[in-house]
Amino acid sequence: MREFFLAVDGGGSKTEFCLYDCATGEARHFYSGSTNYKISEEADADLEAFGEGVMRTFMETGVKIAQIRGLVMGMAGVDSPKDYEHYLHIGMSIGFPKERIHVCNDSELAFYSKGAPPGLCIIAGTGSVSLGVSAQRQMVRSGGWGSPISDEGSGGWIGIRILGKLLRYCDGYDKHLPVFDDLRTHFGASSFEELPHNLSLIGMREIAGAARVVLGCADAGDPYCLELVHQAAFLAAEMGCSVYAKLAFAREPSVDVVMAGSLFKSLSFREKFMEEIQTMASAKNLRFCEAVSNPVLGGIALAKALFA
Repeated sequence: MREFFLAVDGGGSKTEFCLYDCATGEARHFYSGSTNYKISEEADADLEAFGEGVMRTFMETGVKIAQIRGLVMGMAGVDSPKDYEHYLHIGMSIGFPKERIHVCNDSELAFYSKGAPPGLCIIAGTGSVSLGVSAQRQMVRSGGWGSPISDEGSGGWIGIRILGKLLRYCDGYDKHLPVFDDLRTHFGASSFEELPHNLSLIGMREIAGAARVVLGCADAGDPYCLELVHQAAFLAAEMGCSVYAKLAFAREPSVDVVMAGSLFKSLSFREKFMEEIQTMASAKNLRFCEAVSNPVLGGIALAKALFA
């Protein structure tokens, strides 16, 4: 019987499933909606999205649960034993045996997709988190405790600030900024009078989506957006520096730095982050890895190590 690994990268915007054939090395990818239960607007939305993705994977390939040697679930929002149990229950409810499931934060997937211990991974997308992995595979983290109390420097963090300023303008007590015109178009409002009503109906994913507009304007040279993006990059660097210190990485000859998430696609954000973390840590041993394009493959690397 052919055997497979299944890795899941569960995020706040979408979830990716990667089915890996242990014999041929072929990997196939499938998608479903958000599986971050902390920002889901409906009960059991994460379970439904996970089940939908698994069903699509199996229906289109003919593979059965009994053929899955190991399931790695790298999920946004795994911050506590309660979160771990929540996602373990989801995996088991679909039919996967407990002993063949590994649940972790999605930052672990991103790290192993491009880096190797010792190193750290900073994710800056809808949310943000920093993970460190020592040479002995001890793991520590900073940030990523959920918006609005944490997730500093993330798309959500940027979105909350730019939309708050935009609403001040709509209500008549702040000045107009060029980015506001792009945001009005982005949210489908015909006027600034209509825009507040549109914004009052959106959730965290849509709020974080405003960051894409800000990042585009920053890369084009807009001074206000550039300053906001630089503030976000500074906060992301602080999270990374915290992990660097916790694991005493200054003693290591080389430390991998994996950068993952949509904000790192912005040149303004990425360059400022790299500059700030080297300055904060006074580090000359950082090796910046190429941008993460497919973090779910880190789940396959983990599955090979855990379930071989």
